[in-house]
Amino acid sequence: MDKNTIKAIVLAALVLLLYPMLLKKFYPAAYEKRPAQTMVSQTAIVPVTPATEIAREASLEKAPSPAVAFFENAFYKAKFSTLGGTITDLAFLGEKGRQKFSRTDFFSGDPRTSGIFGVNILHGKADLAETIFKMSRKGTSGEILEFFYELPGEYQLTKTYAFRSDKPAVELTVRVKNISSGEKHFPVTLNYGMSYEEGYQKHYGYYDAVAYAEKIQTQNLDRIKKKGFLFPEQTAWAGFIKKYFALLVKPDGKILEGSAHADPKNLWGEITLEPMTVPAEGENARHFLIYAGPQRYEELKSFGFGFQEVLSRGFFGLFKTWILMTLKFLDQYTHNYGWALVILTLLIKLIFAPLTHISYANMKKMQVLSPKMKAIQEHHKKDPAKSQKALMELYRRNKVNPMMGCLPMLIQIPVFIAMFRLLPEAIELHGAPFIGWINDLSAPDHFLALPFTVPFLGWNSLNILPILMAASQVWYQKLMPAQPGSSPEQQTLMNLMPIFFGVMCYNMPSGLTLYWTLQNAFSIVQQTFINRIVIVLHHEDQ
Repeated sequence: MDKNTIKAIVLAALVLLLYPMLLKKFYPAAYEKRPAQTMVSQTAIVPVTPATEIAREASLEKAPSPAVAFFENAFYKAKFSTLGGTITDLAFLGEKGRQKFSRTDFFSGDPRTSGIFGVNILHGKADLAETIFKMSRKGTSGEILEFFYELPGEYQLTKTYAFRSDKPAVELTVRVKNISSGEKHFPVTLNYGMSYEEGYQKHYGYYDAVAYAEKIQTQNLDRIKKKGFLFPEQTAWAGFIKKYFALLVKPDGKILEGSAHADPKNLWGEITLEPMTVPAEGENARHFLIYAGPQRYEELKSFGFGFQEVLSRGFFGLFKTWILMTLKFLDQYTHNYGWALVILTLLIKLIFAPLTHISYANMKKMQVLSPKMKAIQEHHKKDPAKSQKALMELYRRNKVNPMMGCLPMLIQIPVFIAMFRLLPEAIELHGAPFIGWINDLSAPDHFLALPFTVPFLGWNSLNILPILMAASQVWYQKLMPAQPGSSPEQQTLMNLMPIFFGVMCYNMPSGLTLYWTLQNAFSIVQQTFINRIVIVLHHEDQ
């Protein structure tokens, strides 16, 4: 061994020998003898748990047990706790006749801890979320629950929950009475939350935080977990949305600031309102409208606060709203959203038919002019400027626009994206049947369950509509005129596109694949007539 190797070995040995001595000198706590585990009985040993969990369990055991109250009406089943005067469980029971497709649990918490709709006084002396309230019930059927707390010499706070009988909504009133000898300012904060499930992204699920300030702003769950979500200024209302449902909170006062964050089980939001000025022996109140129900456009709009924006959010939200309204209108006559979708697709095709006809006729004329175009390019191959000028003159003489070829696809993109967003989100289409095996337009059409799962793709059923869609796309492309100047590689790619789209859409909602298949079918009919058109060129080019 050379000298450097020997030095390295000696240095490593010194580090190994001296490190424990140095650690013991500077960090003696790490080497203190730990007490043995205490025997609870001859057969049981106290389980070892993280210190934070032990402290939490101990605090829960020492704290007075909160009382629990239950409430149920046509819309909700709720569990209340006197700890913070909050709701620890909130379930929407579903729409009449559609409970299977419209029921959901908004929040499910630990009954020993404070739940949602907890109120606090910012910078107050008492943490009201951890305070036991006095509870009472009022109303003809106990639909009004009241929670009372008094901080001696400071204030009395009353929370009143009133459940509406006509809509899935709760009106929460927070009344503060100033029992001190001087005027006080009370900035009220309110928390709200929504539980989320693991694997929520399956089947087009999602959870978003929303805040409305002239326009809606959203943040998805993954981003909230990483960075949280701070609400914009002038926020009017906020809440959380998930597939088909929304929990929204609209206060009567100005929201000064708000935020959302997530823990492993729940999304949490908090809003702080502008302070209430209450004179000595006087009182004031804040009112909150809480909507916890389905994302039905008409119902959301009926409150008059812009709640419907949660459904029409996004760049193509307006198209999505128009399509939904049209589908609902047609459903009044068809009583079947599948047939309503067939009629809507036909109407869309008829509306765009003149423009599509011009575009496809233009493409066919371009195909006929293709030899002439190649001759011009070959003749002026050393002078691109002259070649371009000659081509433009050729187009002008024959009234051809090269850009018209892609127009049919471009004009359908907003509608297609709107359909793509609408069908998985509109609760009206959830569980809506069409014909035969297509019994839910918001889900893939499971024609037959497979006895195996397709590797890599995860398919476990035979879905017919994506196959029909891909086949109709192949048929349609065969009828389309070839693009002038396209290479063999481009043609091969175009031939593979139907297969790609079929795979991509295999597990998409059947309503979407039905729409795409119908579009192809109507386009095939239209293209058949277009192909019969006799193209007449300018006399100079014949």
